[in-house]
Amino acid sequence: MRIRVLLCCLLISSAALAQSEDPFDHRYSFSAAGFWPDIDTTAKANGNGGRVGTSIDFESDLNLKDRETLFAGGMTWNIARRHSLDLLYFELGRRGTNTIERDINFRDQTFPVQSTVNSLFETDVLRLSYGYAFIADDRQRLLGQFGVHYTKVKAGLDTATGSVRAETDTDVPLPVLGIVYQRRLGEHFAFDVLAQIFRLEFEGIDGSLNNAALNFYWGPAQHFSMYVGYNYYEMDVDARKDSWNGSFDFGYKGPWAGVVVGFGSTK
Repeated sequence: MRIRVLLCCLLISSAALAQSEDPFDHRYSFSAAGFWPDIDTTAKANGNGGRVGTSIDFESDLNLKDRETLFAGGMTWNIARRHSLDLLYFELGRRGTNTIERDINFRDQTFPVQSTVNSLFETDVLRLSYGYAFIADDRQRLLGQFGVHYTKVKAGLDTATGSVRAETDTDVPLPVLGIVYQRRLGEHFAFDVLAQIFRLEFEGIDGSLNNAALNFYWGPAQHFSMYVGYNYYEMDVDARKDSWNGSFDFGYKGPWAGVVVGFGSTK
């Protein structure tokens, strides 16, 4: 459903093309991308009464895929030459089945060795950032960013017979600081580099976030460009909440490719 909505946005924006012949000069732009990351997920969920959960590698212990196709969508509003708002959304849900080779404690349940266990791990990430360009000319921009990453995480285990089941979830709103450098390489080519980090301990969450990306763009036509790049994303959280008492650490790294459709002009 979300992908269909994103495609509709792209079609609507392409129907509203206006003013600038520059493929990279947009007041508003919409993007859609496919991401093919290598995924690493570790999680632990403690139970009541001091019950300590088992640290689980969801890929090796529970047979979740360590490579998956992930779709991302975003939009950018260049409010003025030096001011912009950027929104990015992506989600990844995986399920696996495996015969476990050790006892696993997850929340208040124990999954005994040699049980066949079904598992799920789902993440939804929404990033909203405000950017201010310290350098802004016709060839390059250097932006400082401040924003928030809102992440929803859900994990669950159940035996194939359904006799043992446990599930946990939490949301993690993490502020983020970042820097972006954008550079034109002639009329139809450009690249950008992004780095974002943050550390926070607040209301039962002790979290860290690291995100970096490098992208190369080709703008073959007015209001339209394509890009390829590499994206690295890692979140490490210790949670002390009723919904999730424990920790999780997940990371995505790998190539992605996408398209950008824009309209309006900042000139």
